[in-house]
Amino acid sequence: MRPLGPARRVVCAALALVAAAILFRGPLATAVVTRGDEALRAGDGATALRSYRKALALDPGSTLAADRLAFELALVHRRSAAAEAITVATAALQRHPSDPALLTDRAFAELQLHDARAARADFARAGVLARDSRYTALAGHVERWAP
Repeated sequence: MRPLGPARRVVCAALALVAAAILFRGPLATAVVTRGDEALRAGDGATALRSYRKALALDPGSTLAADRLAFELALVHRRSAAAEAITVATAALQRHPSDPALLTDRAFAELQLHDARAARADFARAGVLARDSRYTALAGHVERWAP
């Protein structure tokens, strides 16, 4: 067997990298979320948001990345960020409709956009799914927070 030429070695290496990216996208996305968490603990919210967006791009099915991104966007307190949080959470909920964390993230963003009815429904559903009365209590208090 003769050795591979330089061009073939480059092609083999590229194919190996593509295969690795496909096979390990979930763990890679989790690692990127962890980097975002570290940035957030260091007080760098912008870097955390970039990391969470990258993680979600790497693995669009990652509920962890969607949860972190939607929650942080809901905390930004800008209409555009709240709308993006709702979009992210809604897309993730289409794949994982029984995730109470995603429902709660979306509810907080809906409060930012003054949609009390939708927020109340999401908090109440999260309470039922998680069997956690704290979410149900949040649903009961929505009227106090939303104008």
